[in-house]
Amino acid sequence: MKIALICPSNMLYMPYVKNYEQLLIEQNIDYDIINWDRFQMEEVDENTYRDEKKGHQRNFLDYIKYTKFLFNKLNVTHYDKIIVFGIQLSYFLKKLLLKNYKGNYVIDIRDYNKILHFFNIAELIRNASYTVLSSPGYQVWLPNRKKYLINHNTHISNIIELKEIDPSFNKEKVSIANIGAIRDFSINQHFVDTLKNSGKFVLNYHGEGDYSFKLIKHLKNQHINNVFVTGRYKKEDEGNLYLRNDLINVLRYSNGINNKTALPNRLYNAMLYGKPLVAFNGTYLAKIISKYNLGYVIQSMDNVENELNKYLNEFDRAAYEIGRTTYIRDVIKENNNFKKKIQEFIMAEVRIEKIITI
Repeated sequence: MKIALICPSNMLYMPYVKNYEQLLIEQNIDYDIINWDRFQMEEVDENTYRDEKKGHQRNFLDYIKYTKFLFNKLNVTHYDKIIVFGIQLSYFLKKLLLKNYKGNYVIDIRDYNKILHFFNIAELIRNASYTVLSSPGYQVWLPNRKKYLINHNTHISNIIELKEIDPSFNKEKVSIANIGAIRDFSINQHFVDTLKNSGKFVLNYHGEGDYSFKLIKHLKNQHINNVFVTGRYKKEDEGNLYLRNDLINVLRYSNGINNKTALPNRLYNAMLYGKPLVAFNGTYLAKIISKYNLGYVIQSMDNVENELNKYLNEFDRAAYEIGRTTYIRDVIKENNNFKKKIQEFIMAEVRIEKIITI
């Protein structure tokens, strides 16, 4: 048995691939990771594709070139099963998967892509062994199927890993942190403007991304003195950033399919460190936060400071603790089901004999 994990980017940006690697190693299954070195940061070998560009952005032609590389690789090496990451690669590999790997492939979807408008993904999902989603919210824009597995972007495996809650809200300053790249600039600009120069709230932006310098420029232009952009941080320092702040910013508007249905890593990290979240109404994320009492959901930016003060004054530690342990149990249950089903997939006999043809 040999399995190919076909990836659209660098491993640095795809930590969830390790969830599959771990299961393959545990079962002593031979596998290859075939990936696209978009940032030219890896050693190039027979399983690594590199073009002349550097960065995330790629166009249709770039994908065609990578697909040719994949076809050549799959012709040279016999793989019994395939795990494909992302909707884009699923589109380009559709004919191959349906012709040569029907019932012997898994699709892993971590976000929405508009290429869905150009092909019938229902057929691909119907003939997959499983389709893995990082958010249950994605099911609203995918075909109605029973073979969806949820693999949350967290490695929390037991509630004993949760840190003790220490929300010290009885103090002069309360810090709200965005930890990681800013994903939605417009709502964060609005949030900053609403709380600018507040005597109570300090806003921290830890991390570096496309919008960091844009935010810094806005802070200077508006003479805002209670917002701090600290820049890039080391992964090993991330835990301390959560512990040093009081609330975690997961603000996003619901004006895009990904924003409306995705669940960010910050959701799980905030619960791990016992930090309530601040979200905006209208997203699947906001529904989860409200359902499990995981933080405060802003309904309107008109009176944010007073509403946040009210939330902090009335904060129910017991309700928060019950909510986060209940939700983490649900997350662990879904992740364990993912592990069980993928383990069954990699151990099952190949359904049919295949000859690779392109």
